[in-house]
Amino acid sequence: MSERDWLEDMQRRGLTRRSFVKGGLGAAGALSIGPLLAACGGGGDDGGGAAQQAGTEEAEKYTGTIRVTGLGVDLIDPIKAAAEAALGFTLAFDVTDTVTGRNKVVTQPNSLDIFSGYYNDIDQIWPSGNMVPIPIEQVERWDEVTQLHKTGTVQENEGNAGCSVGDGDAPFRKMYVTEDGEETTWADPGSGEVSGDEPQFVNMVPHNFNMDSMGYNGDVIQKEPDQVNWDELLNPEWRGRVAVLNDPSIGMQDVANAAVQAGMMEFQDLGNMTQEEIDGLIKILLDLKGKGHFRAFWTTFDESVTFMQSGEVVIESMWSPAVALLQSSGHPTRYARPAGGFRGWAGGHGIMGHVAEDPSKYQACLDYINWWHEGEAGAIMMRQGYYNVVQETSREYVEPFEWDYWIDGKPAAEPIPNPFGQETEGIPIGTVRDGGSFVERACVYSSWNSLMDEQQYQVQRWNEFLAA
Repeated sequence: MSERDWLEDMQRRGLTRRSFVKGGLGAAGALSIGPLLAACGGGGDDGGGAAQQAGTEEAEKYTGTIRVTGLGVDLIDPIKAAAEAALGFTLAFDVTDTVTGRNKVVTQPNSLDIFSGYYNDIDQIWPSGNMVPIPIEQVERWDEVTQLHKTGTVQENEGNAGCSVGDGDAPFRKMYVTEDGEETTWADPGSGEVSGDEPQFVNMVPHNFNMDSMGYNGDVIQKEPDQVNWDELLNPEWRGRVAVLNDPSIGMQDVANAAVQAGMMEFQDLGNMTQEEIDGLIKILLDLKGKGHFRAFWTTFDESVTFMQSGEVVIESMWSPAVALLQSSGHPTRYARPAGGFRGWAGGHGIMGHVAEDPSKYQACLDYINWWHEGEAGAIMMRQGYYNVVQETSREYVEPFEWDYWIDGKPAAEPIPNPFGQETEGIPIGTVRDGGSFVERACVYSSWNSLMDEQQYQVQRWNEFLAA
């Protein structure tokens, strides 16, 4: 059964992602979804209890290959080489696109051992039953994981009325599960206020995350990052020189943020738009497209870099590594810190159910997941502009001036290396990271990457917009 077939079957049965997940796997059985999950390879009894028994220090040392499927954000050669050297077993990275990755978890669960996915993937993949709840007691540095993922706010920003948790699939809304696999939260989904004891299981152990916004040419748009809000994407002054990420979920959130800040629309939940809201946004976009406002809709990292570097685009949806790469080459790219808030995303590692049958293999997966919190991986990702949920351990893998620049928002005391750790004069002495320190950047979120109830309609309307 394909992912599309699975989703369509869910829709025919009148199940939205939230109503389906809210009831957990127990509700799936009550609604006669069991055969559907079985067809996708799930429905087995690989719960948290099996996982707890599988991951033990007494497990025999694993010497095989651990297969990790995900996007290319973290499945990169420096990570693979460092992890293999530290752990003593082989890793096979399967780099794929979002849809294919989700599809493999749901329909080909035995083709991977670890899913390196995102919390906006959870509502599609978790109901399959193909992943196991992971006890937080098996995460060695759980107490050091940022509170942002647990409650929606970093500890330093608690009580700051100027901060906001944002709409959508923030990890604190999507990460926790019960031992039986039912989704739960520790903090109130709306306010982030904690009540009761922390849940003891997660669907994915968090690793890297970031705040996304817009890259812009500082020589053309002569504004500081905190002066560039989302509505700059719709500024008619940049007509024909604007690019947006060609992704119906992420691209539509970016332009929706722009429409909100421009006073053109309001949304009840930017992470879960209604059909009427989607229609209203598409109408705005069609009007802009008819006026020649957009230069391009980029798909790959390289395309976003090329558009900005060539001068064809002066403002666009952009990822931190692209900005870091352009800045390190001397290009006047800046990264906006919109007053309306960043669009957040967060990644995690999930363990497939079949792995729990092999204690040694399960322990190897835990070792890889825990290695991500030991510092070296965080340092590699830091140089690309990303954050790790356990930050402090990365200090020993970077120079103090790098930490000061990337994490503390201090002026660069020495030229900042590029994302590959190579020395460059592109980010010169005295430069401050656009957006400031981690604590400042983590204060205001507008939304998080999300899987919406109306995803199919959203994709349909987005494709109509692109084809117009």
